[in-house]
Amino acid sequence: MPKRTSLGHAGGDDNLFVWTVFIILLALFAATCWIGSFYVFGHPENAFSYRVLRSLGKVDPPKRFKLTAAPRGRFLDADKLLERYGDQSPAQLDAASDLLLRNYLRNYYQSKDRVPYVTGSFNIMGVFRLGPNNFVTSGVVALARSTDNPSLLLEIIFPAEEKNVGNLERMLQTGLDLTLARTLDLTAVINARRLPDGRLNLTAVPLLYGSYTSTDDTGTFSLEPPVSLKISAGLPVLNQAAVEKAEEYYAGYLERAGLADDSSAPALMRVQKTEAANPEAAPVPAVPPPGTTEMIDGVPVARAVAVDTAGEDVPVARAEPAGADAPAPTPAPTAALEPFTAATPPAATPAPESGARNWTLYDAGRMPRGRLLDANAARNLAGQGAPADPVYLSGEFSVAGTGGGRAILRGRRAPRNVRIIADFPAGATPPAQGQTFRRDSSRPFRIDRVEEGADGFVNVYVREITRP
Repeated sequence: MPKRTSLGHAGGDDNLFVWTVFIILLALFAATCWIGSFYVFGHPENAFSYRVLRSLGKVDPPKRFKLTAAPRGRFLDADKLLERYGDQSPAQLDAASDLLLRNYLRNYYQSKDRVPYVTGSFNIMGVFRLGPNNFVTSGVVALARSTDNPSLLLEIIFPAEEKNVGNLERMLQTGLDLTLARTLDLTAVINARRLPDGRLNLTAVPLLYGSYTSTDDTGTFSLEPPVSLKISAGLPVLNQAAVEKAEEYYAGYLERAGLADDSSAPALMRVQKTEAANPEAAPVPAVPPPGTTEMIDGVPVARAVAVDTAGEDVPVARAEPAGADAPAPTPAPTAALEPFTAATPPAATPAPESGARNWTLYDAGRMPRGRLLDANAARNLAGQGAPADPVYLSGEFSVAGTGGGRAILRGRRAPRNVRIIADFPAGATPPAQGQTFRRDSSRPFRIDRVEEGADGFVNVYVREITRP
């Protein structure tokens, strides 16, 4: 009997020890779950966390913001972006990128951080197609260099349905100027990294998604918020090899196009002015039309060619390059784009018919007397309509594009946002693309009108009125 009592007491001690260990492990498990749940909900930028939250329905896909309900932010140009991120250490950039992506994945809900929006002018270096192994699985990504500060590169993602990707590839072309304006665009930074050569490379995505058409109605495309994201693919989208390959082709493009100084690069613009409901926010950059030529105010001009890596053994991480089997690119102004609705598509501006190119021509120095302006002074006529008395344009010009009896000119000392559109009479041959020439008081152009677009560009419409 005492023996049984002894054994029974020993068994009770063993059970108590087992239960104590079990309760401790259970408490540790509960604490781990509690802490883990905080981490999962607090860090959707982590691939595992995002996957769990998506399965639980606790995170929404990126939303389409209205201009009237855009998140508060700061519009930063290249210099300010470099000032903000350029001096940060790799660890600081990683922490900043995690926060930027976290706010984006939460659709900026209850975020106290002001969104960094990109402004300024960028020149597209290359375009790459997105696929199932990318952060955004459908659309394209364009790599662009700031024209204000080449130390900044911008990787901008254009999410789109597969049916629109072809148009995006044709419209976004190497060498095009992409202008992100404070009053028009809402492009948010979601990642920052430093390249091996010290330059800053930002990833950005538009928060306003819309449909667009070119003014000559040759193509349309639509941007759509991605239904889901592949967080495990990571950001940035392009690896170093892709950046180097884009730069190689971009350098070749500039050399072949005679744009080594980047002074006459074709421009990419929006033309519709959108009401700004939030001083901290504003739509997505527009892109030019497909085809072998482009139209500016009805002018067909040659287009540039996108980066082509077909046949190249290039390890491009996470993005497939958009191939373009085309001849060497040439510089060209591009068609402006405007928002498109099926009910009221914007009308194209037709090129003048040859019959409309007959007007009075004068011998050099024998035209009616009038005021003589240079391109810088001519921009002050914007919005005044057709001049009542003759007004003439003189100066030194370079030819950015030509076709259809018309040439697109740049004043050599004029601001970058001044573009001269010169009509030539029937039978006359416009100067060749890339040519430079001078017009003095004996052979000036006559100014027909000057118009300022919502994109900030000033178009000076002129005619050739003197005989060679």
